[in-house]
Amino acid sequence: MKSVQALLHWKSARVTDIKTMTTLALLIALYCVLQMVTINLSATLRISFSFIALALSCALYGFWPNVAFALIADFAGYLVHPDGVYMPLFALILVVKAAIYTWFFYQRKTISIGRLILAQFVAVVVCNVLLNPLALTLMYGMPYWVLVTSRLIKNGLCFVFECTALYVAFKTVLPLAYRTSKVRA
Repeated sequence: MKSVQALLHWKSARVTDIKTMTTLALLIALYCVLQMVTINLSATLRISFSFIALALSCALYGFWPNVAFALIADFAGYLVHPDGVYMPLFALILVVKAAIYTWFFYQRKTISIGRLILAQFVAVVVCNVLLNPLALTLMYGMPYWVLVTSRLIKNGLCFVFECTALYVAFKTVLPLAYRTSKVRA
């Protein structure tokens, strides 16, 4: 029984707090806006910065609130900007990305550049390069390795820009968030 309780409280803030729910809702809205502002390279390949909202949320609130974040944000993002058929598998991939970001970022007042680069590398390889092509293969029947190859090239080229954007977001938002939480505590 103790291990089940430990799993349910693994790396997460209280979801019942009004401030937590409000901030999560604002970050979901930011996720949807950032998901709409994309550069479509092909029908199955695009550049987006929506991961910033997820990473910030994971740094602030942990895993379980971000399971809800991932499921709601994926569906809301589809409702706001529908692109093809809705596939719930992408929401599960977003949950995996939330677990990765939570593992690296949650409850850290300062996040080193090495930790940030490693977290983004793991998230990109696992979610963007390996799992997303699998979901696209299931949806469209396209060859898996062709999708993986194109995603390796795209993510390799975008990696520095993504890490820079994440660094700037963390340096500006996290100090403000921790300062605000200290004042209200």
